[in-house]
Amino acid sequence: MSSELRLNHKIMISIALLLILSRVLTLFTGYVGMNLFNDYNVMPVYENNPSDSFHSRQLKLPEPLAETKKPTISDLLKFDTYSYLRIATEGYDRVNIDEPHTAANWVFFPLYPLLISLAGKAVPFFEPLTIGLILSNLFLYVALLFFYLICRQRGLTEPQAGTAVFLLLLYPSSLYFSVVYTESLFLLLSSISVYYATNKRYALAFLAAGLSTVTRVPGVVNLLFVAGSFCLDEGFRFTRRYVKLVLLGGLSIVPMGLYLLHMKSVSGDYLAPFHEQSLHWFRYKTWPFKNYYEYLKYPYFSTPDGWDNGWIAFVVSTAVFAIYLLYFIVHFKVLIRDMRQLLFYVYGAMLIVIPFSSQPYYMVSVVRYMMVCIPLYLYLVSLTAQRENGLRFFQMLFMILNVIITVGYFNGYYFVI
Repeated sequence: MSSELRLNHKIMISIALLLILSRVLTLFTGYVGMNLFNDYNVMPVYENNPSDSFHSRQLKLPEPLAETKKPTISDLLKFDTYSYLRIATEGYDRVNIDEPHTAANWVFFPLYPLLISLAGKAVPFFEPLTIGLILSNLFLYVALLFFYLICRQRGLTEPQAGTAVFLLLLYPSSLYFSVVYTESLFLLLSSISVYYATNKRYALAFLAAGLSTVTRVPGVVNLLFVAGSFCLDEGFRFTRRYVKLVLLGGLSIVPMGLYLLHMKSVSGDYLAPFHEQSLHWFRYKTWPFKNYYEYLKYPYFSTPDGWDNGWIAFVVSTAVFAIYLLYFIVHFKVLIRDMRQLLFYVYGAMLIVIPFSSQPYYMVSVVRYMMVCIPLYLYLVSLTAQRENGLRFFQMLFMILNVIITVGYFNGYYFVI
């Protein structure tokens, strides 16, 4: 499991083509959705139809192809994208956290907007939005290559590894891998952390894990996985190499330390990114899965503010829980006997638990947050290896919900966030 693998040109080209095809189909879905369904923030236009006595008034749709709305780059400028681009171009908000203020952008971690800013200096003729889109898709492609290697490294055949890549691109909110969000960068750093930790190349693993901590909150899980792998492989001894690796591991917390020092300078609070979550961003520390439990008690279709579609979040969450729990039941003996397999399982479980520990009542964003759980896709492929109908079920479920969320995104519906 720990032998390092190499990619051949055929695999690299195949993954590139699969990525391009999936993004083209995503844009096509958005295009059709923009012209068939209403924009969330624009009043629909109805017209009289005297030729139809049963439907005298109907929604006005474009008739000639030339009248249809075409997706443009501005259609990808939505929601948190504004905050990332503002940080990239203007920096973080400078206001004391103890003073009255609107929701500050401190909650958005710095690595992704920093990379947009640096790339903007290298290619100043591109707009920040364009640079962000290019970077996200480049990060996604490289992440898929490492993800494929992890699949092969952990026992999946070439076709199965390809299926896992396909499932990741088909996941209901995979659109966010290709827009100006941190998902693709986080997936890349997570994949590098897991791959190199498994190959005992700890310098690279700790570097990627450390950078992931200033990309998204769950980056600490990557750091714990690399540290856990190091302890399992190296044990505890005082050789020169061991001390060197321990020091490298210690350096992995430097990016977060620098970020918190900067937060102190702009807000007066080292922990401003975390305190601001509950002050203005409606994120609160709570018992894991309390929001899921509350949904079972009081099911809802949508929240009054439109930021959560409870039914979609519930269906996807239940599917993810089922996969993860079923894998534990089926492979219980292997997980108990092999500490490295157990560590990988716990690593993925933590990436699922964290999204359900920040909101006590609603499941806002949990669908998107869970899609960077690398073990999830491996386990789904493994469980359905001899159950083709089961695989087809999840593919259809992912595809249908992917279409709904993609249409919702292009039409500005908040629940897709």
